[in-house]
Amino acid sequence: MKIAILGGGLAGLAAADVLSRDNDITIYEKNSYVGGLAASFEHKGKKIPLHYHHIFDHDQVTKRYLKSFGLTSTWRKAKMAICVNRKMYNFTDPISLLGFNHLSLIGRIRYGLFGLFVYTFMNPNKIPDHLDAQKWLKKATGKEVTHKLFVPLYAENKFNIPLSEISAKQFAHRLKAKEATGLFGYPKKGLDEFINRFENSLKKRKVKILKDKPISTLDCKNKTIDGESYDKIIVTIPVPEFLKIQKNFNEEEVKRISKIKYCSCVSVVFGTKKFLSNHYWLNILKEKTHMLMQHSYLYDAYDSKVNWILRYGGSEEDLELTKDMITDKYLADVRKYFPNSDIQWAEVFKEKYASPIYDKNFHLNMPKIKNGDIYFAGVAVSYPLIRNMNTALISGRKVGKQVQKDSL
Repeated sequence: MKIAILGGGLAGLAAADVLSRDNDITIYEKNSYVGGLAASFEHKGKKIPLHYHHIFDHDQVTKRYLKSFGLTSTWRKAKMAICVNRKMYNFTDPISLLGFNHLSLIGRIRYGLFGLFVYTFMNPNKIPDHLDAQKWLKKATGKEVTHKLFVPLYAENKFNIPLSEISAKQFAHRLKAKEATGLFGYPKKGLDEFINRFENSLKKRKVKILKDKPISTLDCKNKTIDGESYDKIIVTIPVPEFLKIQKNFNEEEVKRISKIKYCSCVSVVFGTKKFLSNHYWLNILKEKTHMLMQHSYLYDAYDSKVNWILRYGGSEEDLELTKDMITDKYLADVRKYFPNSDIQWAEVFKEKYASPIYDKNFHLNMPKIKNGDIYFAGVAVSYPLIRNMNTALISGRKVGKQVQKDSL
């Protein structure tokens, strides 16, 4: 079969991996590189990811791909902190939680018990799809913890919508991933080497990877991409980008998936002479920026310590700002909490469609995986799983196998 894949991110690469042994595969990628959000840029001869990435010990699909490409990973238990009101609180163990005076003593106890429940008995799949995160969290943690911690942490920082509109089920899946306490890994030879070996493995199987190839028109009825005909087409690009180029797609489906909204992400990657703290991951509350990730804790292979300071919810207002304006604005928060930081360089990266907004109606509006001979893969069809590299790979493989099955 002749199959086209829209998007050279991890979902697209994984779909091509499944299908390329028996089919004629073409990947269309609008950028000059593959990897999507997992791509890298070059700084002083070294490759640095555009956005923060890590591997969890339970990311089995990612680990299998790394092994198949002859790559290994470093692993470490990394600390997390909460930055709020110019104070920084360690946030990865019960003893540290006792000192988190942003919450009352009762609030800290309730949060601690909730964390114990999440890591032991909670089953995210039993949470109803229609239940909103605010109702669920208030019942589980109380009003104080919900409004002082989870509203700024997830509603404001992540999606910039009320907590009452966010899916409790998807949020529970994120909590169950143990981001705060799990082992963090990173490829020893860098994420860019993982992407390079993935790309090269596909090229050896004659997969055509067309870079710098934005699509003008996808005719879903006739299965053509800018006039080129295919038997099957797999869409891994963000839903809004698909809607801009499609024609002759099912009108009811267009109406439904048009309800899906995305949040953007703006990141400042910067280098410092020393580590800012002994934490890998710092969540920032009630500031313009939302997260600070000290990448060099996982991969200390650069002349300086590499970090990201980034903004999700509300970052769409920064998309049109200049690099200097964003750098000044974001690094001001770094200096607020780390006044002695010695910042040596900075780069800015913007993603308009960084993540679907998983609201409580997302399960009703997300694309169907199969729409005739048009298939969808990627994080837009992976609800309620956490949005990360492993999920993208799982989705790509799942859709690839579905195309194979449908062709028998």
